[in-house]
Amino acid sequence: MIIFTFMSLCICLLLYSDFGKSSSLLMYRILDLGHVPLFAVVVGMILWVLDRKNWFHADKWIYVQAFLISVLLALVTEIIQHFTPERSFQIGDIVYDVIGSGVLLLVAYQYRHELPSGKRLTMISVAAVLLLASSIPLLCTAADELRAKQDFPMIGSFESFVEKEQWKSKESSFERVFIHATDGEHTLKVVFHPGLYPGITMEYPHRNWQGYNTLSFDTFLDGNNAFPLTVRINDLEHNEEYRDRYNRTFILQPGPNHVIIDLSEVEHAPKGRLMDMEHIAVLCIFSYKLKEQHTAYFDNFRLE
Repeated sequence: MIIFTFMSLCICLLLYSDFGKSSSLLMYRILDLGHVPLFAVVVGMILWVLDRKNWFHADKWIYVQAFLISVLLALVTEIIQHFTPERSFQIGDIVYDVIGSGVLLLVAYQYRHELPSGKRLTMISVAAVLLLASSIPLLCTAADELRAKQDFPMIGSFESFVEKEQWKSKESSFERVFIHATDGEHTLKVVFHPGLYPGITMEYPHRNWQGYNTLSFDTFLDGNNAFPLTVRINDLEHNEEYRDRYNRTFILQPGPNHVIIDLSEVEHAPKGRLMDMEHIAVLCIFSYKLKEQHTAYFDNFRLE
């Protein structure tokens, strides 16, 4: 009972504690993948509670019950996190939880009694495929971070399909396309929909901008009307107040545009302190109170 209580407390700590913003997208993927071993432990505990005497040697129905309870627990924990500050409901986490439970049960069930070799091989193969599938996002992100380190001080060229995962949209949509490229072959096509703050955000840029003078990027604006585009930059220390970050609006003209941002302005933008240029957290590009839809193509984000 002491071990069960200790494990329960550890699980609650991992599920509900706020560990702050991940230092990179790779670390975020690692934390996501941590749901797999976590729920392998969870479903093992559920098996122990349902049938302490037999545990892994329990009846088949006990295994089914343990799996269903673990799925329900995964759903409930995500619902609770939806109402927890700094946490959110994530379908992906539920998928990882279910994979963790399934893998443990597939492996453990073989100890219930002797099974035909063909059935064992099938169960092990399914478990291996599930583990491999859950590892693909981590492996892709690791490969892309290696590419990003090699490309730096280029921080956004969209030549890798995984690179798009570093960007999030709000009241807008985006995709990689073969048009208006200024570096390589791809650009990021962004459709800004009418709304309060439509835009895109790079949540995991290369953190250390120290020693560089400018941030520049290219954009091609569709249509015949000018478009006000605001660039926001903040560090990990940012307190979410407007006065504690860099915000500047640029007026894009139809056709090609080249935007240059003086990083000295960025460093001195927060009121009462200097921005930590070694720990840049967010690069956000958006418009304010947009009344009509606009489309722009972005490429060649780089420090110089």
